[in-house]
Amino acid sequence: MGLLAGDMRRFHLELRRAVKSLSTDEMAAAYAAIVRVVEDMYTWNMRVGATEIAAHVFALQRLGRHEQAISRWRKCVDQNYGTSGSEPNGQSTVRLFPQTHTYALDAAVALKNAHVVREIYETAIHVIDKPQDSNIEDRLSVSRRQLFWAIFPTNTCESQNADIQVVNGSRRAWDPARLGSVFLANVYKDACHWAGTDHELLSRIMMYLIRALFSEGQRRRAVDLYISLINTRKTSNLVRPLVTREIICEVTFGLCRSARLDDAYKLLTSAPSEHRTLFAWNAYFDGLSNAIAKPQHGMAHVGAKQKALDRLRLAIREMETRDGIEPDLVTRTIWLRACFRSGQWEKGVKWFRANFEIMQHDPVCWDTVVRGALGSCGAAQETGWQLISDIVQRAESRVLGVDERMLETVLQCMLEHLANVDAEFVPDEALLRRILEWVEAKQPLARQQVFAITINALLRANRIQCALDLHARMARGSMWPAKSINCMIVAALASDNTYATAREFIERNLPRQHFVAAYFVLFKRAAHAKRYSHMWNIFDTHYPEICVPQTPTQSEYATPFPDAAMYNTVLRVTREYGDVHEHKRLLDRMQVHIGVVSDSMPRAAQRIASVYGYYRNRQQDPPPC
Repeated sequence: MGLLAGDMRRFHLELRRAVKSLSTDEMAAAYAAIVRVVEDMYTWNMRVGATEIAAHVFALQRLGRHEQAISRWRKCVDQNYGTSGSEPNGQSTVRLFPQTHTYALDAAVALKNAHVVREIYETAIHVIDKPQDSNIEDRLSVSRRQLFWAIFPTNTCESQNADIQVVNGSRRAWDPARLGSVFLANVYKDACHWAGTDHELLSRIMMYLIRALFSEGQRRRAVDLYISLINTRKTSNLVRPLVTREIICEVTFGLCRSARLDDAYKLLTSAPSEHRTLFAWNAYFDGLSNAIAKPQHGMAHVGAKQKALDRLRLAIREMETRDGIEPDLVTRTIWLRACFRSGQWEKGVKWFRANFEIMQHDPVCWDTVVRGALGSCGAAQETGWQLISDIVQRAESRVLGVDERMLETVLQCMLEHLANVDAEFVPDEALLRRILEWVEAKQPLARQQVFAITINALLRANRIQCALDLHARMARGSMWPAKSINCMIVAALASDNTYATAREFIERNLPRQHFVAAYFVLFKRAAHAKRYSHMWNIFDTHYPEICVPQTPTQSEYATPFPDAAMYNTVLRVTREYGDVHEHKRLLDRMQVHIGVVSDSMPRAAQRIASVYGYYRNRQQDPPPC
């Protein structure tokens, strides 16, 4: 067993060395092999050392199995250090490498789980002892810096600019500010102690600490912290100053979100020229644009929005003349959004068309102009629909590259407008069909919820025929509408008491596995409208049972029709309305129905009998079926 253990250990070490020279697929296979080797060592009760533990956690994390990596780290910490990092009773068997904690922290960051990140970090700081050997201390110093950097990704410089660009809920990266200001303040103290010479790390921690303070509403503390950094920069002989352009951008953005536009302007203009970046200016511009949408500090009177728009225009010109910085797409989008927010939609559309060559490939610009136009008056709404038509036309001719985000923008704008029955401009049916056909061709087949939202919006706007056309296209494309979609259409068709049309739709267009749910909607409507003749016609459609295919490849199974839920609904309605004759007629039908299905479907018959018993013998509502 000792020889086998040595062979296993050498094998996994060779795998770790070979990983560096492998391709992506080969690397994944090597990591999977490392996981199997170490897990076999656990299975055979072989000694698993710190090297194997580190390799195991690292391989799991690189394979994307983050929960398993964290679980393995927890078990190893409990076994070797006791619960929560305290020394266990007896001698520790293995002292984990600091890199092991870093690998677990990488997994927690990948999951964007702030609670687990705090847990792993606090445990790691507690169990990493300071050794006496200077050589070991040098290696541990590097490992500790890696532990800190695992919390703060290095690819989020000027991250606030990315936040400004987010309009429609695109994927958010890990934000360390979610850890909270108290935790980040403790991390900063630890970093000063363990990695005090890494000024880039200290600046990064300070940036997220300031962001956390602003997000928690502690504006005064955030500003005081920034002022203390300025004073430290003036009095310290540090090789690299703590105040960076990222911190300037963060403070500017935080002040603008707190509606402190004058303070943000003073801070930005007083900062060194090398720190007045385009990202910081954009943060200030975005604050001015938001102030137009949410008037504060005397901006609500007539003409105030125009003054705010002029202020934004002058600020953009100041950036160009003072710092020689040219506006980018983000700046142009902010200006475009400000035009619509100030009510000057014509200026916004005109400016967009004048700069079309620059902005035509940016989905955020299209999002801004389409939303701004559709959210304005009737003439602007007509222009917005023309822009959507232009998007479709340019995409079909491959002049405009359409990505998923732009597609979602067009669809979402269209759905919101379709659901607005008070819209001043209503596009013709031909344009709607053209857009829906284009969206359907672009959307993945698995995304049925998009079509469900579309049909729901069409039905709310009383565009039943358009919804039926989309339903037919879904069926022709082998993408059967979900049960909820079918029930929505049945409810819409029955809303005008057109029960015959609804029944025809069910029989001709729906799969049999949706019959019971669809007929239940129709049956409920007829009962509440006291259309008992239609109700009995529905009863007799498939009485006493209906055969439903379980799956396309399996045989059919039978279910009673009507079922217990249908009986329960109509008995409740007839009793509330005092329709004694219909109530008694239903009870008599139930009694016969129970005897018919009791042999073939005993459980279903038992549920019907339960409803029958409550309404026959008691004067209270039965429990839900």
